[in-house]
Amino acid sequence: MTLLTHSAQAASLPLSRRLARGAVEFLPPLAVALLILPFVIQRGKFFPWQPSTIDLQVYVYAVQDMLAGKDILATTTPGWNLYFIYPPIAAILMTPLAFGPYWFWQVVWTGGLVWAQQSVLKRCGAPRGWKLGLIGIAVVVAVEPIRTTLGYGQVNTILMALVIADLLPDPPEARRRIPQGVLTGLAAAIKLTPALFVIFMFLIGKRRPAITAIISFAVFTGIGAIFLFRETVVFYGGLSGGDTRTASPLYAGNQSLLGVFFRLGDSSRTTTLLGLAVAGVLAALGCLIAAHWWRAGEKVFAVAIVGMTTCLASPLSWTHHYVWILPLAMAVLSPGVPRWARYLGGFWVIWVSLCLPLALLPYGRGQERQYDFLQQVVANLGPVLGVILLIGLAWQLVASTRVQPVPSTAHP
Repeated sequence: MTLLTHSAQAASLPLSRRLARGAVEFLPPLAVALLILPFVIQRGKFFPWQPSTIDLQVYVYAVQDMLAGKDILATTTPGWNLYFIYPPIAAILMTPLAFGPYWFWQVVWTGGLVWAQQSVLKRCGAPRGWKLGLIGIAVVVAVEPIRTTLGYGQVNTILMALVIADLLPDPPEARRRIPQGVLTGLAAAIKLTPALFVIFMFLIGKRRPAITAIISFAVFTGIGAIFLFRETVVFYGGLSGGDTRTASPLYAGNQSLLGVFFRLGDSSRTTTLLGLAVAGVLAALGCLIAAHWWRAGEKVFAVAIVGMTTCLASPLSWTHHYVWILPLAMAVLSPGVPRWARYLGGFWVIWVSLCLPLALLPYGRGQERQYDFLQQVVANLGPVLGVILLIGLAWQLVASTRVQPVPSTAHP
């Protein structure tokens, strides 16, 4: 069954049936997520129920400091010493977090993340009803980026769902309530990496949505500047100078291409500039390849390629940022994707889901400098698999364009 037919049938169901099916799809993975949440991140407690959602704590403290007139960029979480590292507009959008008990927001935030996960699965062609509910449970338990995004109380899955909703609407033929591009611009305003999808939109001929995304980004960023002008200037000024306000790219949990350069080389400015230059080329290559597969009808594969490329090209991509492994997992099931790419992509999905670098290796405090050959393989295999996949797809695309029909040599 095609995604279009599947969505059309879904839209024709009575409201009561849609609500019942939605409950079956959403409530089981939510229940499992709430059950395992205290065990995902250290210092959590099951009874009394106190999950250690440390990133959500950062958001709450930042909002409280913002309302108190304090500098949100100086906000740290007691006991963890973590900073608020998002553009100021993110804190403004999170203002409701300052009101109500923290446990309430832990439940609501977890619900939002599970909803986003299930939305991505269904828009990427997963079966509906109880099957989607079971798939959602498996994803919550077995896919590390999804599970730890839940555990930290992060935003990754929600941002992915915004972009997916823009590019893969459900149902595709329905009239949009929100103009295409607005959600991608919003996602980019909250966390800059989704901006790569704007370039992708231009390449696939979606000029108006791409311009809408740029306007959306500008409007949301402008709102942040209106209310938090100094913080907005400081944030973007520091970012332009390379200040990411977080841990070193050397850390084994950084699965970006720059992290590979740091672990195999050094932390010098030359290595940084070289790594960023290669990452920029890779970002352009990923968009070009994805545009080809979009035009070929493999839209889920195309979106997954761009999403995974944002993780590879970003200076810092912790393991839990790789939530884009979810649409890739759906895409490699398509027979329209080359067999070798399905196998390689499938192995990448498994590797990312298991998160072996953090499971098997010592890390932190510069221990990555002491890795032997096998440890370097474990630390860097994930990004290397992504690079191999992109280069292989690029080579196949170039090779196919070189095949030209033999001109006729017939004589009169």
